[in-house]
Amino acid sequence: MSHKLLIHTFLVLLASLFMATVAWAVEAEEDTDSQVQPDPQQPDTKLSDAENAAKVAERAEAAHLPPDASAQAAALAQDSTDPTAILTQFSNLFWTTASSDDNNISNTYLFQPVLPLSKKNVLRPALPVINTSDKTSIGDLFLLDVFISPVKTGSWGWGVAGSVPIGDDKFSTNKWQAGPALLYINKTSDKVLWGILGYNQWSFAGKSSAKDVNILTFQPIMTVHTGWGYWGWTDQDATVDWKNDNQTTIPLGLKFGTVFKAKTPLNASVGFYYSLRNKGLDNVFGVKFTATFIKPNMLRH
Repeated sequence: MSHKLLIHTFLVLLASLFMATVAWAVEAEEDTDSQVQPDPQQPDTKLSDAENAAKVAERAEAAHLPPDASAQAAALAQDSTDPTAILTQFSNLFWTTASSDDNNISNTYLFQPVLPLSKKNVLRPALPVINTSDKTSIGDLFLLDVFISPVKTGSWGWGVAGSVPIGDDKFSTNKWQAGPALLYINKTSDKVLWGILGYNQWSFAGKSSAKDVNILTFQPIMTVHTGWGYWGWTDQDATVDWKNDNQTTIPLGLKFGTVFKAKTPLNASVGFYYSLRNKGLDNVFGVKFTATFIKPNMLRH
């Protein structure tokens, strides 16, 4: 990796940290200006002594109620399938084309944490390690920086997506890319989580000999939670390549998973998919294994 590339990568990370610092400062000022809430332990002067005693008893009883283990497990499973939750995810994606030629078989190991830059801002970097029949190396670093806003039906987010061309020439576009990102997650149901994540990236710098990039990427999100775990739409991305005759990739398939209870709970899933591709490109078969480590107290924004 060249010194110039290291400097560029450092500048991208520095810009993200600057955005987080500004967000924290704004939130801290809002907290300072907000009205101080009354102490719930102090009696309400507008109520009688009997009414105050009844309220204290209600709070004490609620504080000692035993937690519903099944409800907790269901909530943990639902939160852990939210793409904006604060998680550290490792996945292994295996794919092959219909020809099953050695040159068309690949494994991609993906490290993808979700980092809380501030109370309402998350950064989701993704670094792939790609293994083919003749080479193993890293791909380009992908960065998704999203500001989350809670709404009545769930949450929506806006931000930027970008790619840093640090990968091997075989696995890299050799182009710096950036563009807007939008996200919506619907949480009105305890059993169904659905939404969509989308972003479009344009190339703006990089090797002059490399092809320009203009790609729309979107990921439909749909997960149904049951007593044993969950199932849902495959979490592979659909793409439209505007620069190459609008070539599209649409993955079809299902994923299945469950949360294993432990000191640090583990969400494990497997997904099967068949990607439809047009413009003469071969369709692709794939399977994806994912392990996600959960910190329950960090899941909610």
